[in-house]
Amino acid sequence: MTGKNQKILTVVIVIVLAISAVLVTLALKNKRALETPATNNTIGMGTVVVESFYNVDSEASKAAISESTKIINDLDNNRLSWRKEGSDIWNLNKEHSTYVDFTTFNCISTCFDISSKCDGAFDITVGELSGLWNIGTKEARVPSDEEIDAALPTINFKRISLLPDSKGSYLVEIGEDQKIDLGAVGKGLACDKIRDYLETTDIYGGTVSVGGSILVYGKNPTAKDNSWNIAVRDPFGSESDYMAVINCKPCCISTSGDYEKTLIENGKVYHHILDPKTGYPAKSNVTGVTIVCDSGVVSDALSTACFILGYSDKSLELLKEYNAEAIFITKTKEVYITDGLKDSVTIVNEDFHSVTPTEVAE
Repeated sequence: MTGKNQKILTVVIVIVLAISAVLVTLALKNKRALETPATNNTIGMGTVVVESFYNVDSEASKAAISESTKIINDLDNNRLSWRKEGSDIWNLNKEHSTYVDFTTFNCISTCFDISSKCDGAFDITVGELSGLWNIGTKEARVPSDEEIDAALPTINFKRISLLPDSKGSYLVEIGEDQKIDLGAVGKGLACDKIRDYLETTDIYGGTVSVGGSILVYGKNPTAKDNSWNIAVRDPFGSESDYMAVINCKPCCISTSGDYEKTLIENGKVYHHILDPKTGYPAKSNVTGVTIVCDSGVVSDALSTACFILGYSDKSLELLKEYNAEAIFITKTKEVYITDGLKDSVTIVNEDFHSVTPTEVAE
C-alpha cells in the first residue's frame, strides 16, 4: 500500500469512528429519553387522571399529554355527562330523542349489546336511579323505598332505539320516563379514544389512568420484553396499596369495587354500583373485579356487570363472549384469576391467596 493510500485509509477510519461516536452518543441520549417519560396528573371526568408517555422527542410526548387531556374533557363536556347542559346525553335525557355524535352512538350500541348478553345486570338506563342516590357527589343520599320503586320501571335497555341513517346521522331514542347514565363506561371510552389518537403519532409507549380505567399502550422501554406491570389495588387498603401485579402487553384494564365511592348513613355503608334489578347497591360475593381486554368501553362495562353477577358461571360466560380475562377478589381475600391471565398475575400481598373455581364460595 502506498503512502497516499494509507493516508486515505486513515482519514476514512477517523471519519467512521467519528460517525460511530456520534451514533453511540445519539443512541445513549435516545435511550435516556425513552427511559424518562413525560407525565401529567390532572382531574377529568370527576376523577384523577394520570398520563405518562415515552418518546425520543420529549415535545411530542408533551403534545400527546395535551391532546389526551383535551380528549377526556371533550368527551365529558360534549358527549357523555348527563349533568352538563348541551352534551349528547344531557340532550337525550331532556328530549328523549336526539341526534348524537358517532362516538356517543357507538358507545351506547356497545352497551346495549353487553346488556343483552348479561340479562340487564349492566344497564345504562339507570339514570333515574343513579340520580336519586348521587353517590360520589355532595348530594349523595339514601332514597326512600317509594322513590326506588318508582325508578325501577324506567330501567330497561330494550327500550333504547338506535337509528343510524345512510347520510351519516345517528339518532337515539329512549322512553319518555328514561334517563341514560354512561358513568360506568365513560372512562373506558376515554381510554379507547386516546389509544386511537396515539396510533396516529410516533409515541413509543405509555399509560393513561382515568380513575379505575387504564390504557396500556405500545412498548415499555424500561422492560427487556417491552411489557408493562400494572398494579391491582388492595380493596381493603388505602388508595396506594396494591395486592397483585398484572404483567401485560397493550390492553385496557378496568376495576370495579365496593370500596371506590361510598356513602355512610346511620352507620351503614352504601357503595355506588347499583343493581338495576333491586335499585340498591349490588350485593355480591366479590369486593372487587378487574377486567383485562382490548376495549376500554367493554372492560368498563364488564367490570360492572361481573361485580353485580359476582364470581359465577354467568360472569365467566360473559367474559368468554368478549374474549376478556378477569381477577375476582372475594370478601374473604380469595382471588380467582381466569385461565388466560393466570400466568400474568403475581399476588404480592400474602393476605390474599389464589383459589380454584371449586373453592370459591357463592
